[in-house]
Amino acid sequence: MDLKRTILAVALSMAVLVLFQTYFAPPPPSPATSPTAPGAAPAGVPGEPGVLSGATGAETAPTPPAPVHRTSLENDRVVLDLSSRSAAIVGARLVEYREHPRPGSEPVRLLGSPAGTDLAGGIRLLESLPDWRQVYEEVERRSDRVTYAWTAPTGLRLEKTYSLVSGRYDVALDVRVVNGTGSWLRDRLGLVLVQDFAPHQDTYSFTGPAYYRGGEFEEVAIKSIKDGLQDPGNVAWAAFLEKYFLVAAVPPTAEGSTLRLAPHLGQDKVAELELLGPVFELLPGAEATFSYRLYLGPKETNALAPLGSNLDALVHYGFFHVIAKPLMVFLNAIYGVTGNYGIAIILLTTVIKAVFWPLSARSFKSMQRMKELQPKMERLKEKHGKDRERLNMEVMQLYKTHKVNPLGGCLPMLVQIPFFFALYKILLGSIELRHAPFFLWITDLADKDPYYITPLVMGASMFLQQKLTPMTGTNAAQMKMMMYGLPVVFTFMFLNFPSGLVLYWLVNNLLSIAQQAMMLRQAKAAQPAA
Repeated sequence: MDLKRTILAVALSMAVLVLFQTYFAPPPPSPATSPTAPGAAPAGVPGEPGVLSGATGAETAPTPPAPVHRTSLENDRVVLDLSSRSAAIVGARLVEYREHPRPGSEPVRLLGSPAGTDLAGGIRLLESLPDWRQVYEEVERRSDRVTYAWTAPTGLRLEKTYSLVSGRYDVALDVRVVNGTGSWLRDRLGLVLVQDFAPHQDTYSFTGPAYYRGGEFEEVAIKSIKDGLQDPGNVAWAAFLEKYFLVAAVPPTAEGSTLRLAPHLGQDKVAELELLGPVFELLPGAEATFSYRLYLGPKETNALAPLGSNLDALVHYGFFHVIAKPLMVFLNAIYGVTGNYGIAIILLTTVIKAVFWPLSARSFKSMQRMKELQPKMERLKEKHGKDRERLNMEVMQLYKTHKVNPLGGCLPMLVQIPFFFALYKILLGSIELRHAPFFLWITDLADKDPYYITPLVMGASMFLQQKLTPMTGTNAAQMKMMMYGLPVVFTFMFLNFPSGLVLYWLVNNLLSIAQQAMMLRQAKAAQPAA
C-alpha cells in the first residue's frame, strides 16, 4: 500500500470525524403514534385535553388574578429561582460554575430565557386542571425547603414542596393532591418543562431534548421539535441537554409514565416537554403524594450516578462510548495525581501511543518494505502494463515472494481510529475540561487557542511527520501535494477546535515523529555497507 492510500485513509477518517455530527448523527426517534399537533386531542384518558400550553377545559373556572412573587431556595451547589406562578422553578444558578474563566464572572444560569417563558416543575391535572399557570401561595418555608399551595374553586387542592440537600444538584419535588371536590377524581399529573434552545446551539455537541425508556437513551433533534412527539410509555426520565449542563426530571415511577414534546407557543426552538404519570383515582376527601426528582447541574457522572434511574446515561460519548468512558476515567485518575488536565492529556496520549507502538512500528516497516519493492513493481508495470489481469497476478506473486502485506501500512492505523474518535468526544465535550487551565496563554482547554499557536505547531509537526514517512508512490506531484496540502488543511480544521484536543493531536504527532526517526536510524544501520 503506497503512501497516497495511507494518507488518504487518515484524511478520510478526519473527514468522517468532523462531519459525523452533522451528517451521520442518529436520527430522532420515530413517534410511537402520530405526533400531537398543538390544539389536537391525543388518545389517552377519556376527556383528556391535548393542548400542552395553557389549555383550558370547558368546566374549569377562570383563575382570579393574583400577584406573582419571586423567591429563591439554595444550598452550596445551586440557587433555585422560584415563582408563585405555577410554583415553578424559573431559573437556576450553579454556584461552582462560571460563564467565563475570568475573575468576577457570573455563575452559569439554567432555564433562563429573554422571553421569560422557561420553567421547570409546572404541574397540571390533565382533566381537572389542564392549565398549569395558577398563582400559588407560599405556606411554609425552611432553610432547605419551601411549600406552595393552591386551592381551586371546586375544592381541589395542590401542594408543591421543593427540597434541597447539601452538596447535591438534585431537587426533590413532592406534589400533594387533595380531593376536596366531594366527587370521585380520576386523572393524571403532568410535569411540564420548557426550554429555549436558541441561545444554546453548539456545532460539535448535541443540544436538545432527550429521554430514557426501556434501557435506551434517545435524543430528539431540535429541528424535530416542531413535529412533536408522543411516546407510548415507561419513560424513566426526560431532560434538556446543553454541551456541559442539563435539566432532567424523573417521574415517581417509570411504569405508565409517558412523554409529550411540542413547540412552546408555536416557537420551533422552544421545547415544551411533559412527563405524564399513570392514571390515579381519589375518593372524596382522599389525598395522594407524588414524588418527582429534578436535576439542574453539570453533565458529570459523579454527580448523576448516585441518583439512580440510569441518569448517568446522560453523560454519553456517542458510538464509541464503550471506549471513551474508561479513557475518561483514566484521564481523571491522572488528573488526580497531576492536578493539571493539560499534563493529564499529555500523559494519556503517551500511554495510548505506547500501547499502539508495536502496531505503528509494523505499519512503518510494511511501508518501508513496500518502498523497497517499488522499483520491481515499476518494471512489472512496464512489462505487463497493457494486461491488467497478468499485472495483478505478477504483483500478488511479488508480494507473496517477499512476504509483504499491501494492507500492512493501513490496517494498524485503522485499529487506532476508534480510540481517536473516543478521545475526540471526551476532549470536545467533557465538563471536566471546561475552564481547565494548562499553562501560560491556554487558560481553557475546552476553548480554542486564542493565539492559534498550538494549531500552527501541530500543522508543522504533521508536515515533519509526513516528510519522515517512506514514500512509495510514483507520482511525485501527488506526493508533494499531499505532503504540503494536508498539513495546511488539518491546521485550518484545528484552528477552532478545543485546545485540549489540539494538544492531544500535537503530542501524538511528536511521539510519532520520534518513533519514525528511531526506526529510520535502525533501518539505516541494518543496511549492508556499500
